[in-house]
Amino acid sequence: MRRRFLKMPLIIGAVVVIVAAGVGTFFLTRGDAASVSYRTGVATLGTITQTVSLSGNLAPDGETDLDFEGSGKVTSVNVQPGQTVTTGEVLANQDPTTVDASLTQAEATLSAAEANLTQAKSGTTASSLTQAEGQVNSSYVSYQTAITSLADTKAVNAEQIAQAYAAYTTAQSLATADGCTPGDTTPPCPQDEAAISQDYQAWQAAVVKGTQSDDQAQGQVNADKVQWENAKASLTALENGSASSTTQVSTDQSQVEIDQVNVTNAQAAVNAATLKAPTGGLVEEVNVTDGEQISSGGTGGASSGSSGSATHAIVIITPGVFEVTGSVSDTLVNEIAVGQSAEVVAAGSSEAVAGKVTEVAEAATVTSGVASFPVTVVLSGASPSLRPGMSASVSVIINQVVGVTTVPTSAVHTTGAGSTVTLFVNGKPDPVAVTVGAADATLTQILSGVKVGDTVVIATITSTIPSSTTGTGRSLTGGGFGGGFGGGGFGGGGTGRAG
Repeated sequence: MRRRFLKMPLIIGAVVVIVAAGVGTFFLTRGDAASVSYRTGVATLGTITQTVSLSGNLAPDGETDLDFEGSGKVTSVNVQPGQTVTTGEVLANQDPTTVDASLTQAEATLSAAEANLTQAKSGTTASSLTQAEGQVNSSYVSYQTAITSLADTKAVNAEQIAQAYAAYTTAQSLATADGCTPGDTTPPCPQDEAAISQDYQAWQAAVVKGTQSDDQAQGQVNADKVQWENAKASLTALENGSASSTTQVSTDQSQVEIDQVNVTNAQAAVNAATLKAPTGGLVEEVNVTDGEQISSGGTGGASSGSSGSATHAIVIITPGVFEVTGSVSDTLVNEIAVGQSAEVVAAGSSEAVAGKVTEVAEAATVTSGVASFPVTVVLSGASPSLRPGMSASVSVIINQVVGVTTVPTSAVHTTGAGSTVTLFVNGKPDPVAVTVGAADATLTQILSGVKVGDTVVIATITSTIPSSTTGTGRSLTGGGFGGGFGGGGFGGGGTGRAG
């Protein structure tokens, strides 16, 4: 992504300098109306870093979700949340009877389809007619079984969705009874609001899971119907004494391909009857119990908590590896790109952890007409001291220039006609036109008009406050920064007097 230097910072940027003296320092001068004092600094080589800020909560990165892929009873659960597991460790088992039977049936159906294809290529015999009739009958039974399974699946999913929705409405009713309004921080309103959010997400997850499960069951009905109709077509062709034709061979070939996919899926379900850890990590969630019956679809069990239906049977995370997702406005999203470096500071910590942008949402999230784009930053390395859910502030580095001529930002004056910097030469101010580059609240890059070592005017000290006792005046700086700066900042600041 092509980057560009910004004339002014989008968000206050980090600068690799340390301010040695702050703003608002008082200077003592003679109460002489003919003299003018200036606050000055020196143009030096420096580094300017521009950032965009966002915030969010830490979430585990590298999450692995494990699920049973077929229906059946859970026979053992060998882990619990918080337990460390190694690669290949058996986490849970499912009774293989159902999935084994499904595989056996799928393999038998495939064998019949392959036989039909062979027969279609060779012609009609009494044996082939008998086999074709048997295929019609078995495929019809499978079709009717799939229809029944679809009805059962829809009923189970509807019940789970209803339970999740009931939990959500209960949470809303509790918040209303407690007199809570959105954003209310009076106890127990924050807890009520968190419960509403959690139960709403659980309800939505149940809807998504139910839809997927229903679609899968409907897909099985459709596939079994095609098998039945293909079997009838094959039988009709044989009964009519038709010789093998290109059309029949093509139909039987298509059926073989469908049955091969079913065998592959059934074999995957058999393999998934034993859940093993694909990598080492920490068990974050266990949402199945010993003896639980997994319904068709097999994506986890039902949770007894207020969160409704669980999404996955077992969830494993990599300890200490986190990501944080925050949002930026539509005016800033084009400044963010995948791969940019970032610094993340978790709540309660003063040390920043390096990270990188891994995802920038293509579509905005619109709330009350305001668009924002989620941005995900993954922290580098493991950080055992951090915990999931911690709030964190993130500074994404969108532009950095190193070893360039810089002056204090307060020394630059910009109007419609351009930018100027006032040099302090031989005790007198000398305004010069400059071309500026990158900038933040502390330093501004100068492309032309000022060179390293030039003394620049930061502020004019003109406000004289009479003393009631001595008659001398005391002047207050008009702003700016004084003192020397380390790490490539401007140094040698001080006061100068003209006149």
